[in-house]
Amino acid sequence: MLEQLHAISPFSDQPYPLVSWLLACLAVVLVGIAKSGFGGGVGIVAVPLFVLAAGSRDGLGALLPLLIAADIFSLGHHWKRWDGPNLRHLLPGSMLGIVAGSVVLWLLLGRPDLGLAMDGGGVQDLDEAARQSRAQTENGLKLAVGLICVAYVIGDYIRRRLKIDKPFQTGPVKGNLTGLAAGLVSTIGHAAGPITAIYLLGQKIDRRKFIGTAVIYYFIVNTVKLLPYLLLGLIHTGSLFQGLVLLPLVPVGTFLGAWLNRKLSEDIFRAIILLIVLITGIHFVLEPLL
Repeated sequence: MLEQLHAISPFSDQPYPLVSWLLACLAVVLVGIAKSGFGGGVGIVAVPLFVLAAGSRDGLGALLPLLIAADIFSLGHHWKRWDGPNLRHLLPGSMLGIVAGSVVLWLLLGRPDLGLAMDGGGVQDLDEAARQSRAQTENGLKLAVGLICVAYVIGDYIRRRLKIDKPFQTGPVKGNLTGLAAGLVSTIGHAAGPITAIYLLGQKIDRRKFIGTAVIYYFIVNTVKLLPYLLLGLIHTGSLFQGLVLLPLVPVGTFLGAWLNRKLSEDIFRAIILLIVLITGIHFVLEPLL
């Protein structure tokens, strides 16, 4: 009986199940905090934690339903606090980004019949080439996002030192381009928080409106992502079971995040967001190089 329970337990196939449990629990709490309190920045840190816990394929698939659950909990805290014009500018491009990201994911995961084209050692060579290609593509995307994050923080520091306080002027073109990038990166790795943070924080919108806009935006984006994730086989019975077991930790994170937002001033909040963007940006820059 104990062996059967162990076999169906989440993370039982990992080398160190207890470590995987701890990493996954921490990741889910951070996701909840990100959705309600820190506008997505902390959520990026949660992605590699969950991937370490469950592996890249199962980690991405198991995390998406948890992200949506966190979005739903957070909507209760920030209902109707979003910025309508920003959503109208971001969402059309985001849908195109999700389509593009789904195609990239399909290529990164490899075609199911890829190894059938050759026999003997040729199959191994083809599979190895496919793995190297997927790794190079993923590293390239992470490097690009990381450079954008670091460049934004440096630019914001220079602007403040020069006392240039003119807010970033948005519009349909800039919004759709931002949405395209966010939809693409979010589909591939749930890591688009810095992109929307750069776009929204640059406008110097109110703190609560910033969070409310981020919450409703990612609820819509993540819900749309369910279809390609199901079609690509990233979400399956095992990943859903992992998510179900960890689901109670989502409201813990969202309530903690909402409490932090009520206790922090505008300046401290912005500093924390920028620090998180910088840390995650450096992480994405260094990871492909190490």
